[in-house]
Amino acid sequence: MRYAYLLLFLGAPLWAGLHGVVQDSTGAVVPRARIHLLKPPRSAVTVVSDTAGAFRFPDAGPGLCTVFASAPGLSGDKTEVPCDRSEPLDLVLRPSALVETVVVTAERTDLPSSAVASSVSVVGPEDLSAMQAIHLFEAFRYFSGVEVNQTGRRGGVTALFVRGAESKYNLVTIDGVAVNDFGGAYNFTSLPAEEAERVELVRGPQSALYGSYAIGSAVHLVTASGLDRHDFFASAEGGNFGTRRFTAGGGGRVKSLGIYAGVSRLEADGMTANDDSRIDNAHLKADYELPRRQRLQYSFLVNSNESGNPGPFGSDPLHLYRGLDLLTRTREAYDIHAFRYDGELGSRVRERLSGAVYSDRLDFESPFGPAFSRQSRQMANSETSVVLARHDLLVFGMEWQGERFRFGPEPVSRNIYGWFAENHFERGKFFLNTGVRAEQLRLDPVPAPAFFPRVPFPPSTRTQVHPKLSAAYLALPSTRLHGSFGTGLRPPNGFELAFTSNPALKPERTISFDAGIEQSFFDRRAAVDVTWFYSRFRDQIVTLSPAQASLSRWSSDNLANSEAKGVEVSLHLRLGHGLRFRGAYTYLDTEILSLDGSSDAVQRSFRLGQQLLRRPRHAGSYLAIWQRGRLLVESGAVLRGRTLDVEPNFASVQLLNPFYATFDAGAQLDLGRGVAMTAKLRNLLDRTYEESLGFPALGRNFTVGLKWRWNRE
Repeated sequence: MRYAYLLLFLGAPLWAGLHGVVQDSTGAVVPRARIHLLKPPRSAVTVVSDTAGAFRFPDAGPGLCTVFASAPGLSGDKTEVPCDRSEPLDLVLRPSALVETVVVTAERTDLPSSAVASSVSVVGPEDLSAMQAIHLFEAFRYFSGVEVNQTGRRGGVTALFVRGAESKYNLVTIDGVAVNDFGGAYNFTSLPAEEAERVELVRGPQSALYGSYAIGSAVHLVTASGLDRHDFFASAEGGNFGTRRFTAGGGGRVKSLGIYAGVSRLEADGMTANDDSRIDNAHLKADYELPRRQRLQYSFLVNSNESGNPGPFGSDPLHLYRGLDLLTRTREAYDIHAFRYDGELGSRVRERLSGAVYSDRLDFESPFGPAFSRQSRQMANSETSVVLARHDLLVFGMEWQGERFRFGPEPVSRNIYGWFAENHFERGKFFLNTGVRAEQLRLDPVPAPAFFPRVPFPPSTRTQVHPKLSAAYLALPSTRLHGSFGTGLRPPNGFELAFTSNPALKPERTISFDAGIEQSFFDRRAAVDVTWFYSRFRDQIVTLSPAQASLSRWSSDNLANSEAKGVEVSLHLRLGHGLRFRGAYTYLDTEILSLDGSSDAVQRSFRLGQQLLRRPRHAGSYLAIWQRGRLLVESGAVLRGRTLDVEPNFASVQLLNPFYATFDAGAQLDLGRGVAMTAKLRNLLDRTYEESLGFPALGRNFTVGLKWRWNRE
């Protein structure tokens, strides 16, 4: 330990901030541990310990700070110390099934995960590296309550169904910038793993905090900052089905400036002709620290992807298959420019100003000719955090989004204004979060499309208020009770606005409740969380048949209803000898309810009370990671029960997609000097299955490669 303190002393100037050493319960130092510092109303700062377990934070100023550390399979208690403490701080980590981390998406402020009452899952770069994830959605497969659905091979369109909600009900943000399509849809294939410093998925509606599109869940990707990380990386791997993947990047701090950047390319040939795909990503984040704990940030991300679409060539029970489509291809490119200012206005107030520009260009070629869409979004946000008391934090502000969508000669555009307030209160073992948001949607005039007979729509304005309440209570040191309530909305997309005779089409809405208990056993080496949830979806947009004309004067209206309820179970184990295990099970009961104004009518091709499409009643998974010395081995499995799906050629015909189970395994061997050899085998039993009916998933497939990472110690 004295050598660690000596290195810490020699490696940094005397005026630097809070510092110390991380060690485990045996007294051995813990390298590469993550140490988090929280100082309300300031955002969290995270640093990584060096090979001697030493860490140091920049100057945090006066006041009290909360400090805690974690490492894979290890966690420590939160410690409250003076932010300007000069004596070294000893942080001790113990084996733990649940690892304490920082969560921001659940309550719009940086909090320890144990203080968050909402149902949230967090994955960091260590777990993504261990499972050799190519896309972030690979980690989502191991979350309870989350159904991942991909149309076939790598590069296929990928959607999330969270707690039975529609796939267009997930708000997706990258460094705080929404990247959803106009109307809420998002293709998770384009969300890469190598850019992630932390990924958070919050279940349930979050519109009280984040407004439109956060109707079923919120997914937030935080990219790395050069102020907190100083490393460089590169990797190259290949496998069958023509898979090639390359990554490179890194960065660090130079005085007050932090730079972190990366690039990646994924290519695959697929399983048949015109089944190939290519995904390119590049990102850059620049942070500059100003005096008095102020920070400027600029981030940039660009994605370019192209894929063929041979059509459904798997299950075809109605014998409607006519051959591969060799012409249909999709090309897409989107980019994000985001700016942010963070500053402390005294010891109790923090101000955040942010703005962003997002644009998306999609081109589609098919036997019917070319098609395209163009989307853009501009955003501006002002957010103020005020410490009302030692453990009482108020956050309030306003937000503007200007959206534009064009798939023909005339664009559809709208402005969304939001005013929000949120309060996080702690009192001993009790945590309470309350929030409310007023959301105003101003739709510009909607022109009449040339290919749909209707008159232009005049401008319209709608205002809705969204509350949220979540609470947690530490009944015992090993028992945590939690629950939440919230509402959400999804405005209509461009096609729903264009292909309707209804000038008063409203947003879709939801209301949701959940309650659960988290219990730890065996000195925190085992933990289980059981959560019950219920969601009711209202005002869903439906196209009416001639037989339903009495329900509305319009061709489509907000008349459809459905509900989802169930139980989520998550299990985490720290078994010793470097072995970690987590399992998940979800029981989901979904039901289509009658249209407004009728007791038995439902949308076309559905039956009253039937299960929602592509949402299994039973689903489970497990992930096991074992690390000993230079060797890391992981194994995972995903099990999905039977689901209803649509016949791939005729959406009006519904079929049963059978149960499937798929198993993966991987290994990494550290060769020294930051170089590791990797191997991953997916679908190792070579099962034939389809997540989307008619689009076969890859059979047994593998990748092997080398990766290199250099860390400044």
